[in-house]
Amino acid sequence: MTGLLVAATLSLGFVAALTGASPAVSRLAKMVASTLVIGFLAIEADPWTAYAAGIGVALAASWIGDLSLSFAGKRAFVAGLVAFAGAHVAYIVAFVLRDSFSIPWFAVALGAMAVTGAAVLRWLQPHRPAELAAPLAAYVTIIALMVATAFATHGAAPDARIPLAAVLFAASDILVARQRFVAPAMANRLIGLPMYFAAQLLFVLSAI
Repeated sequence: MTGLLVAATLSLGFVAALTGASPAVSRLAKMVASTLVIGFLAIEADPWTAYAAGIGVALAASWIGDLSLSFAGKRAFVAGLVAFAGAHVAYIVAFVLRDSFSIPWFAVALGAMAVTGAAVLRWLQPHRPAELAAPLAAYVTIIALMVATAFATHGAAPDARIPLAAVLFAASDILVARQRFVAPAMANRLIGLPMYFAAQLLFVLSAI
């Protein structure tokens, strides 16, 4: 069952990427994949720990974000930004609820993410609309905290799937930004969508 769900989700991620020119087909593939990830957690999580519940909330917020970003326009993009910001916050809460936290790991990871986030914002600055400066800065800050917290919980109770998933999620967000603001290309979707679903699946696997 696990192998089938993983294969189906990643395959649908590729389908969603390849069918970007057909929004309805791409949206359907993406939403089925997003729903499968939630179903995967619902079926396999036993028992339902506080950590698993936090992952579930994050997946639900991501589902809303996936739906929003499957539509064109600035309002849909902002709605997706808000939904995914909520997902990242839920992941942070989940990592804290895992009850294992290393301050040194958090400090090092946060420092690295602060440098990375500043570089990403500087890269986007000439391309993004002025009115999105503050929302994007807030979003990048939340991502940085999510990744740093993922490394902090791994540092105290090792599970490499958690920081790997966090890094993959952050990288997929960079490709979304590249697609939206800098250089639209099939490669952004073809790499970013499977990477994003791989991250979500790793989070689920860490919870079950």
